[in-house]
Amino acid sequence: MMAIVLIGAFVSAAGFALGACILVRKLNVLDAPDGERKLQAAPVPRLGGLGILAGSFAAFGLVEALYAISPGLPGSELFLLAPMTLWLVLAACAAFALIGLADDLVDLPATLKLALLIAVCLIAPLLGLRIDELDTPFGPVDAAPVLIAGSALWLLVFTNAANFMDGSNGLSMGAIAIMMAGLGASVALQEGTVLQAGFIIPAGAVAGFLTLNMKGKLYAGDVGAFGVSSLFGLFALVCGLPAWTIATLALPFLVDALLTLLSRARRGESLFTAHRDHTYQALLKAGWSHWDVAVFWWGLTATCAVAAAVGAAGGGALPFWLFWSFTLLLSLGWLLLRREAGEITARL
Repeated sequence: MMAIVLIGAFVSAAGFALGACILVRKLNVLDAPDGERKLQAAPVPRLGGLGILAGSFAAFGLVEALYAISPGLPGSELFLLAPMTLWLVLAACAAFALIGLADDLVDLPATLKLALLIAVCLIAPLLGLRIDELDTPFGPVDAAPVLIAGSALWLLVFTNAANFMDGSNGLSMGAIAIMMAGLGASVALQEGTVLQAGFIIPAGAVAGFLTLNMKGKLYAGDVGAFGVSSLFGLFALVCGLPAWTIATLALPFLVDALLTLLSRARRGESLFTAHRDHTYQALLKAGWSHWDVAVFWWGLTATCAVAAAVGAAGGGALPFWLFWSFTLLLSLGWLLLRREAGEITARL
């Protein structure tokens, strides 16, 4: 029965999101090529992130209604969260999405956009959307100021990393969908429960979006990059998993984003200027297709999701050591990929 509920949640979210994305395309808010970072052949409608969020929220409502009618169904809640926490998560997600939507519509100044993001990243943990403690080899850290600051930094870094990675069809949104499913699996293994429908719904909504996005017919836009990534980032903070497990899920984004920024800083280049220095962009320049790049990143994300789930099931210090082991492996892989992509590009 639980499998039927999960499949139904996934399919309904995909259907709702696809319908919403078709409507969003009619708004004709376009992402035009600029000859630098945006190299598509012609303007492409964006705001697909609105479709993903609309599909997710509609499916949340549908599953909640189903459980209200049949409370005996397995997995009787969308999430192991108090209702107030769930509403706070959705409200904070909407705030992130509104910032992205404003940027899509009027192109916010970079400093204003950053200030708004920092404000939301701080307010959310102050309202209680933060991790309970940080496990370290030297003992847990549970001081409220540290947890608030750490949770705010997590939201700021992850949402911006998702935005950096949203430049190749399917890569960012598809990877976040896998992270969300991995989050649900990790919670289920740690708590000894069934996988709950709420973790599958965003993955279904992304699948609906990808039917258009992978054909180059619709982009997620900043409303998707910030809104959908914040949905994962916020649920990650309040689901009770160790911080190391959460970070392991996001490593394919975090490693590339942070190492690319460090590389630019080392060369004395601006960290706030749009660029095409990320590894996925180097692979595209080297001749990889959008499908190749997306599937490669989905594979990396799925591998990290399995590692995160293993750590959640094992408990103890295992999440800590898995995080640092995979950080090292992905960092080495980053260096090798950059070298190979550079050599191929030089020969073209």
